[in-house]
Amino acid sequence: MSRKPSSSLFAALALGASIGLLVPALIVGGLFIGLRESTVTEQALQRDIDAKLDVLASSLPELLWNLDAVAAREVVSAIVKSPEVVRVSISDASQGLPFIENHLPERRLGKTLTGERDILRGATRIGHIQIEIDDHLSTAALLRQRWLYGATVGGQLLVSLALVLWLLNSRLFRPLRVLGGFANDLAQGRFNAKLEHTRQDEIGQLGGHLEHMRDALQQQFDAQRALIERLRGMAETVPGVVFQLRLAVNGEFSFAYVSEAVREYFPVGSAELSRSAAPWFERINPDDRAAVRESLLASARSLSPWQQEFRTPQPDGAERWIYGNAIPQREADGGMLWHGFLTDISRQRRDALELERYRHHLEELVEARTAELAEASQAAQAASLAKSAFLANMSHEIRTPMNAIIGLTYLAQSDAVEPVQQQRLQKVANAAEHLLSVINNVLDFSKIEAGKVQLEQRPFTVDEVLDNIANMTTQAAAAKRLRVETDIAPELSGRVLLGDPQRIAEVLLNFAGNAVKFTETGFVRLAVRLDGEPTAANTGTSLPLRFEVQDSGIGIAAEAQPRLFRDFEQADSSTTRRYGGTGLGLAICRRLAQLMGGRVGVDSELGSGSCFWFALTVDAPARALAAPAIQARPHSVRERLAELARSQPLRILLAEDNAVNQEVAVALLGSAGLTVDVAADGQQAVDMMRAGDYALVLMDVQMPVMDGLDATRAIRRLPQGAELPILAMTANAFDEERQRCLDAGMDDHVAKPVVAEQLFATLYDWLSGTRTTAKGRS
Repeated sequence: MSRKPSSSLFAALALGASIGLLVPALIVGGLFIGLRESTVTEQALQRDIDAKLDVLASSLPELLWNLDAVAAREVVSAIVKSPEVVRVSISDASQGLPFIENHLPERRLGKTLTGERDILRGATRIGHIQIEIDDHLSTAALLRQRWLYGATVGGQLLVSLALVLWLLNSRLFRPLRVLGGFANDLAQGRFNAKLEHTRQDEIGQLGGHLEHMRDALQQQFDAQRALIERLRGMAETVPGVVFQLRLAVNGEFSFAYVSEAVREYFPVGSAELSRSAAPWFERINPDDRAAVRESLLASARSLSPWQQEFRTPQPDGAERWIYGNAIPQREADGGMLWHGFLTDISRQRRDALELERYRHHLEELVEARTAELAEASQAAQAASLAKSAFLANMSHEIRTPMNAIIGLTYLAQSDAVEPVQQQRLQKVANAAEHLLSVINNVLDFSKIEAGKVQLEQRPFTVDEVLDNIANMTTQAAAAKRLRVETDIAPELSGRVLLGDPQRIAEVLLNFAGNAVKFTETGFVRLAVRLDGEPTAANTGTSLPLRFEVQDSGIGIAAEAQPRLFRDFEQADSSTTRRYGGTGLGLAICRRLAQLMGGRVGVDSELGSGSCFWFALTVDAPARALAAPAIQARPHSVRERLAELARSQPLRILLAEDNAVNQEVAVALLGSAGLTVDVAADGQQAVDMMRAGDYALVLMDVQMPVMDGLDATRAIRRLPQGAELPILAMTANAFDEERQRCLDAGMDDHVAKPVVAEQLFATLYDWLSGTRTTAKGRS
């Protein structure tokens, strides 16, 4: 480790202190002298003028009265001898002409000051005196004074600064350089370096700490060296060959390490292989050599484990089967390093070949008899896998544009004010929701058919279930001016039950949706009552319930009723043409009811409405459980979310690669008062998470560069990501995908296409603290 050149702190401190002390002192002192001394000099010049005027005014009256020009000139000459006098003028008041004029223009080198006074004899004015004085001599004296001040102050400061810097260098910088050299010795592994220090101040304490660090590092290096020796000993004694094989960026193979057992497998030493792996490749059977090299290159390309069986000839002419197994690791220079082992599997190969001979005949017989069954089973499995893959892909591909359609329609409806526009947008929304319903039905049917539906067992009340169904159907019913009524038996109202309220609600919501769809006028009634006598159970009481959805719609003919709950069946084909639908909804209801141990049915007469019922048995615990809390929420969920955003700034990070979905999500969240930053891939999301402060992350799963699962794991490893809510927002709606998101560290799952109110409700729960994450705490 070389010592890097660096700028001198001492030089920087000396330069900074010199500039910081000298310049302000000189500037401030110069300004002070300039302002003060200029005034003093000007006052001195004025006093000099007044003195000269006094001399002339006292000497000249008699001379001027007697017109004694000779004596007057002598007086003026005495005044002019002063080097600063430029001009002296004496005028006679009786004649109005100059009496004496002495002018020296060569002395005019700077600014001049003028003084004037009348010549009096008694009280009579007999003349006038005028004197001009140049200030260049005073200015030069002032300049010399400024330079003397600068030299004096600068010298004193430089002496003081030199003393301070000497103390700093001897007491601080020189010991720090010694400590730096000692630290550099430690960095280069020279643990025998000594540090001479006798001081008891902070520098001495720092030196002591560095010596303690040296001792600790020495112990760690000794322990590591001992561990390496133990590992080397283990590698030399374990069965097989332990190795590290390196592939350089130029394509050359060499062994970074290989145990001495390599001599038993290949007649070549470890020292020779450390220079090049060519001797090792040469001792592989020519028929297997290309396969070994290609398998290593394939492992390097995909970073997958290398596993290969190959042969090597022995000196006695026999062949030995070798099994190689190694894990690749990419190095900083772009090369590849495999860590693995080689084992002799010759005996296993011989045993396997012998067993293969015994089994061959039996396998031929079994294969002949089971060929048709295997082919049929494979075809069925392939068809099932293809169907699942097709449904997953189609669901994702349909849900992605559906998210844009439903989201943009919702936003357009929020902005539209014209009734005609509202009607047209509502038709678009209805068509999109119908298509989404078809997609969900197909997926639900597929999940039920594959046996992947999991039932829950949690507390609920029938009041909550029916109220939710009524709320979800109220808007559609209001559009047709239908009444939505609920009828709950008194013995069930408010009673806590155990079951799966989500699946019960799915069945009833399908019944209620059909009731609204096939009813033009009248009502839709949701009812629940006991369907028999309660019975004792291990955990309490079993209650037979009968849910009913009754309407005043078109009714169903008796001959069509048996077909209703079959797959892909409706009352008649005209129903599909007029009202739409796939014929899967009631079939899904039947299968869900059967999963919950219940049954479904219908009572109807053509033209007199219908009553779809759902009967099942639920548990009523003997010990009263707390009913799910239902908070009073007077405003819509978007209004509540907007109110929360106004009360505290909330910034959301959206990881989404689709530009249209970005626009939809940003607009939806912005309509609720949330600030949104957008990341186009998972890596961007991780980088923005490091730099920003976010209240929640909405994470897509399928993204370029880094997908949402890896991005979530990376964010969870950040300090600020440990307790941050991360919600999956993806078009993959299968339960397996949801579980993958949760396993990766996400807290919740919002399926696309996003329903605005559901998204706002989920965000409100997480942002308001109703729900909190525990993903990053473990």
